[in-house]
Amino acid sequence: MEKLDLSENLTVIPIPSSPQKIKERGFDSITKLCATAITEKNSLTLDASNLFLRRNVVDQVGLSAVQRLANLDGAFGVRRVINGTVVIVDDVVTTGATLNSAARALKYAGAQRIFGLALCGAPKTR
Repeated sequence: MEKLDLSENLTVIPIPSSPQKIKERGFDSITKLCATAITEKNSLTLDASNLFLRRNVVDQVGLSAVQRLANLDGAFGVRRVINGTVVIVDDVVTTGATLNSAARALKYAGAQRIFGLALCGAPKTR
């Protein structure tokens, strides 16, 4: 597994929240958290407008791993070319479907290395 070097220039990209979630909360929680975090490190750049949801997706809660993959297949788009190393930030990782779908879009847009960072992980259930 490749190690993330925080001394290099990194682009931090939050997973975009759905318009419905932003309306419910009154703000985009992950983007706000990322914006706060980058003020501590000069080598980090926030790019909160590049990755976007191309279509509506169903809330992932309660979906199986297969359903999550299908729900997010092709769901993300990228507005402009991106270069260098990217760190995708999400609130929770359960199956990795969101991070994988976003990473595919960013790789297609030119990102050379992509790391995923989740604030929480859901425990595996049997």
